[in-house]
Amino acid sequence: MSNTIENLYIFDGFSKEVIAFFLLMSQTQYHKAWETIIKQGEASNGCAYYINSGKVRVFQWKKELATLEAGGFFGEIALITDDLRNATVEIIEDAELQVFLKDDFLTLLQQSAHSEEMKEEIRRRIIENGKK
Repeated sequence: MSNTIENLYIFDGFSKEVIAFFLLMSQTQYHKAWETIIKQGEASNGCAYYINSGKVRVFQWKKELATLEAGGFFGEIALITDDLRNATVEIIEDAELQVFLKDDFLTLLQQSAHSEEMKEEIRRRIIENGKK
């Protein structure tokens, strides 16, 4: 699968028009190296992040889990739950991030006649994606 933003696994089942609308609602943020975006154990800010450029490092219990580059996606569980953050994410190379907001994502889900089923499917995909 391509690493373009439109092909993110969370968008499976949505029309191109719905995805385009959601992308229009997203925000772009710029961060410098060594900034911390997410801290493990903190309350969710309801944001998920797609990396347009730069690199981030993901830690859990001070152990490095992954380095993500352009095309990477993190924090996505925040789109459907208010769970505490389960990892720390730190910028390691100046980054441009596309920020998705939970309220906007839930609005998209409500557009579907099968919103609850889609929410559960997205939760399953997030869990599966985290095991890779």
